[in-house]
Amino acid sequence: MAPAAEHHSGSIPASFDAVLELFQLQPSSRLTFRQIRTRLKGVHPDLGGAVEQLVAKGYLWITEDGKYALPSELGISSGKIVKRADGSGFVKSDGDRIEIDPRNAAGSLDGDIVMVKRLQKLPGGYRGKVESILERRRQGVSGIARKKGSKWVIDPVNPVLPRNILLRTVSGADITQGRLVFAKLDYSGKKLVADLMKDLGSPDSPGALIDSVVLDHNLSNEFPESLKEKAESLASEPWFAEGREDFRELPTITIDPVDAKDFDDAVSLVIEDEVRILYVHIADVAHYVAPGSQLDNEARARGTSVYLPDRVLPMLPQVLSNGACSLRPGEERPVRTVVLKYDSSGERLDFSIVPSVIRSDRRMTYEEALEYLEGTGSDSALQTLFDLMGTLSGDLDSIRRERGALDLGSNEYRTVFSEDGWPEGFRPVPSDRAHRMIENFMVEANRAVADHCMWSGLPVLFRVHDEPASKSEERLADQLDMLGIPLPGGRIHNPSVLKKILDGLRDSPLHDLAVEYILRSMQKAVYLPSNTGHFGLALRSYLHFTSPIRRYPDLLVHQVLSAQERGELPGGDSALPELAELCSSNEDNAESAEREAEELMAMLFLSRNIGKVWSGVVTGVKSFGVFVRLDGVPVEGLAHRNEILRAGIPFTESGGPYHEGSLLKVEVLAVNPMERKLSLKPVRE
Repeated sequence: MAPAAEHHSGSIPASFDAVLELFQLQPSSRLTFRQIRTRLKGVHPDLGGAVEQLVAKGYLWITEDGKYALPSELGISSGKIVKRADGSGFVKSDGDRIEIDPRNAAGSLDGDIVMVKRLQKLPGGYRGKVESILERRRQGVSGIARKKGSKWVIDPVNPVLPRNILLRTVSGADITQGRLVFAKLDYSGKKLVADLMKDLGSPDSPGALIDSVVLDHNLSNEFPESLKEKAESLASEPWFAEGREDFRELPTITIDPVDAKDFDDAVSLVIEDEVRILYVHIADVAHYVAPGSQLDNEARARGTSVYLPDRVLPMLPQVLSNGACSLRPGEERPVRTVVLKYDSSGERLDFSIVPSVIRSDRRMTYEEALEYLEGTGSDSALQTLFDLMGTLSGDLDSIRRERGALDLGSNEYRTVFSEDGWPEGFRPVPSDRAHRMIENFMVEANRAVADHCMWSGLPVLFRVHDEPASKSEERLADQLDMLGIPLPGGRIHNPSVLKKILDGLRDSPLHDLAVEYILRSMQKAVYLPSNTGHFGLALRSYLHFTSPIRRYPDLLVHQVLSAQERGELPGGDSALPELAELCSSNEDNAESAEREAEELMAMLFLSRNIGKVWSGVVTGVKSFGVFVRLDGVPVEGLAHRNEILRAGIPFTESGGPYHEGSLLKVEVLAVNPMERKLSLKPVRE
């Protein structure tokens, strides 16, 4: 793909766009600098600087004979490289998967944005070569400090990063062999070097390991003092209900996980003249966070709250996220409410979006809500409310099924810690009626606001999910076939095809593996300023509106709606493409950090369970062994060929008797959290 469009300001030469447009109008052009200047008639200042920046940013490429051309015309495109522990990797670009041999990685690290050239067509993609590194995404690295001769080196915690990185220390710095440390990376020389910044503690400490993930991903739990003071000032300022719809007398509840502290959504439901009216109240965070303010800039840079096993890294200071913006019971709060009207079958009749004021009557957990949905609640008034909400949610479920929306359920886990802070188990995130009901109501609010923004032409970020590429469909058909599951016609005509497959596996140990295959086959949902629909939800328009405390795209929508409510008509925002890319990138980074932290906790947990036997499912087959995902522990391990043979099980070069989806029992032999290695042995039954 071409590098994402950027907002040209400040040091960007004025002729930047003119040069780029020249090549876009004639894509096959190969021009010298003199020819560029001649065609633009020499009227543009700083033409040389513009061309240099276009090359540096990957918009133009210099050919071997010194001419400038569009990279796409030379089989070169940009993308993020995903590295493996052996130094190889791949880049997804323009819908292609481009495999990179270690010798062709050009010193790139996992997560770097690179320019890659396609060299050879392969089944399902290409073999390629990294031509240049556009952006170094990794600022620092955490790992184990180790003495090597007279020098110090650092072995990163992340196994896809190179070992033996030279570690520089300032004179007199205290450093200890075997400690977990964080160092800042220096890319300026021919060899990668790291400067010691901080001692994190023992590598056996769960907290220190999660600290390492936070620092590796350039995340932070801290806010500048000036920002915290500003947030405290805003939180203490009085606000007024004038100009807002008064919904304080509506029966209103929040439903969240038991350990939640930020309540950004509440719901109400009433019936008038046989019309069901659902009120989805969302915290009016835009009341406190004005566009372009210091708070807004910080929230934009963070993009999202990050939920790690032992902590939350909030997008906004806690005085707002857990305080003034949180819809606490018994406290009046400014909100923005989506009022949705439904007929007796669950079809939406009408909706409106209004600034309002509410007072939540009760803070409920999902477990409490489920009791009422199952008819066993102790409060008769609440039971009546839940009977109405449960019926509407069921009707919305039916409509989602009819339109073919995909329901992957949940395969997430939450780490359970013992009193000494050690991981002692993992609890699956439920996908019960209570969770489903709130999900349905939030989806309804999000799609209504998306429709409004589309009709009004408002400058917001849509949540876009494209259809799977044909190559991905073919790969998914092959993978499902290995599980004994046919993909009708080998095509994903609509999401309902996948839903039927998953419904048939709901209680099967193969369910999570099938979900993973389906997720890999699908395009990732991203943020874009243009709306092209949401394949998974089978909706023509969709965006994120219901979580402005923890997601910046939601906050942006609230800010735009607030401006519209004041009578201001927001025009187009030229920075939206860049913001969309930033929000999508921040989301990827947060998800990666959450996965890494969870995997490390799983490794620590298993390190105290050596010799224990677990059920598992084969997720990959190689000539040297099989990869197995454990049941109830979010981690994969390797049953090496030698261990399979020692167990008395014949093992062929093609993996027989195992295949992806095979169910087996395995014994935990060894765990190395630092190298993310889990060694398993099949148990013959």
